[in-house]
Formats: sequence, structure tokens, C-alpha cells
Amino acid sequence: MSAGPLIASGVGILLLVATAYVLIGGTLATTEVMVEAQSNLAIHQEARMRTAIAVQNTSIADSTLFVEVKNTGSEPVVDVSSVDVYLQSEGVPVYIPFGNWSKVSITPDDVHPDEFDPGETLNLSVTYQEDVNPTWVQIVTPNGVSSSAYITGE
Repeated sequence: MSAGPLIASGVGILLLVATAYVLIGGTLATTEVMVEAQSNLAIHQEARMRTAIAVQNTSIADSTLFVEVKNTGSEPVVDVSSVDVYLQSEGVPVYIPFGNWSKVSITPDDVHPDEFDPGETLNLSVTYQEDVNPTWVQIVTPNGVSSSAYITGE
């Protein structure tokens, strides 16, 4: 028997072992990424379930809408500037970016200053264009929880 088939068999076995190693390593890495993603998703869903807000009061002065929003959940809203504000004018929703609305105050704001903690009320002022006649406002937290109300009072 010649040495050629033995060497070819050895090389074949080494290639099979190397291929198995790469496949198993890739499978383990993919599994690790999937488990991490699933864990992060569960954490975000739990935080979303603990988040609740309620629009308490609205008032308009000139072209400025004032909105009082109460955090009725058990999760703080850490980055208030990431809150989204939408107005409805004549049946059309209008997105109001941060900069056209601002935080007037958070009351009481004794614990974690500048964070919207549970039990606190966030006062917003929303500046809109004169051709917009807002009839409804929606406030959306960074994790997607929202509250809306019809605008009352002048």
C-alpha cells in the first residue's frame, strides 16, 4: 500500500475536524448573540411595562401650548429631551421636535434632579406655528409609552 492514500485520509480528517471546529464555534457565537439580544429585549419590555404617563392639564397662551404630564408608573424617564410631542391640527398629526418644545419644570424634583421620576409632574411648553390650530396632544416617552388628551382652555 502506498503512502498517498494514507496522507490524503489524514488531510481529509484534519479538514473535517477544522470544519467542525469552525461550525461549532460559529454556532456558539451566534447562540451567545441571540441570548444577549433576547435578554436585552426582556429588560426593555419590563421597563416599558412599568412606564405610565398621563396628560393632566393643557392650556394655550398665544402660540404656546402648556401641557402637564404626570408619571403614574414606577419607571423614571431619565432623558426628558427624548420625549416626543405630537399635535393634531385639522385632523393631521404634526410632530414637534425638541427645541420647539421645552421643559418648563418638574414638580416636585427633589429626588434625581432633571429626571422625570414616578409621582412627579412634567410641565412642557410647546411652541407651534400660527397656522396650526391644535386640538389634541400626544406625549410619547423614549420607550414608546404614550398619553394623549384633547386640548382645553385658553
